[in-house]
Amino acid sequence: MQVLPDAGRDEEPLSTPDVHRKLSATLIDPPVVKTVQRWLEDLLESGLVVMEQRGRAKYWRKVAGASGLAAKAAGIMTHDEALALQTLRRFSTWRIPTLVADTLAPLFDVAGKRLAAVNSEHERRYRKWIDKIEVEVGSFTLQYPEVDSDVFAQVSQALFYEQQLEIVYQPRTKVDNTDAKVVHPLGLVEVGGLVYLVAAMPRHPNPAMYRLDRLLRATILPESFAYPRGFRLSEYVREQRQFDFMVEGEVHLRLRFTNGAGHHLLEAPLSADQQISQRGDTLEAHGTVLLSQRLRWWLRAFGPNVEVLAPEGLRSELASEARALAGIYEGV
Repeated sequence: MQVLPDAGRDEEPLSTPDVHRKLSATLIDPPVVKTVQRWLEDLLESGLVVMEQRGRAKYWRKVAGASGLAAKAAGIMTHDEALALQTLRRFSTWRIPTLVADTLAPLFDVAGKRLAAVNSEHERRYRKWIDKIEVEVGSFTLQYPEVDSDVFAQVSQALFYEQQLEIVYQPRTKVDNTDAKVVHPLGLVEVGGLVYLVAAMPRHPNPAMYRLDRLLRATILPESFAYPRGFRLSEYVREQRQFDFMVEGEVHLRLRFTNGAGHHLLEAPLSADQQISQRGDTLEAHGTVLLSQRLRWWLRAFGPNVEVLAPEGLRSELASEARALAGIYEGV
């Protein structure tokens, strides 16, 4: 695989004797031509190389993205490993794994061919297993905008090597923006189907968030930057709750649910200090949470099946919204 030209780079294919000569130049004990021919045919059957017939001669290239790892896996991958890879490929519904999955595409292909090669009833069970599992999201599914693969490649490479990144960002309020800015990439975060770049700017104390699908262009720069010692992406996301949108601080939230709407809180608490009382079909829960737009979205989803008892400010806000909503539907 190392000596074969790459079809993805449009490199010229090599004939079998040429492949043999290249191997002979790198190996102490090179194989004979017939052995090389047999190896190439095995790789062809595994889908890792492509062959072009020119008269009686065969010319070879490895498929775009095929790696040495995939080549080795073609001969030693077990059915359990193939099943695990195919399951990962099918049920990886988050956007970030999908964006990086191209790197593993040859390995996924090997797994697919391994499961397709059925020689017994036991092996047939592996092939059928993948069709016996399905995943469905629990919320209303939106059609999220696609992230440009070239943009993602530049962003992830700059993040990996800790190099500066020049971006052209088009927020909702300025969709025709063409001005470039230089940022220091600190992390990638996926929130409900959207992927955000968390990045700092020179001479700005706080990081900012940029939706990747709104990046018109991203270019990795040769200049590196010093990753801030005190920054932790996990803290930024989970403790500072930056992705809760417009966080206003901690509040003690008291809720009254009806019609069974809040029963899921018995197994998935809204906070570490949650307390619950239940009487008939009514459930009351209270705990310390961060007041944010995301909390408001969650509460609105329950409609008339939840009542905010505290804090008073949030209760008044949602009551005002309810009156406005009733006015819209009045007379219907």
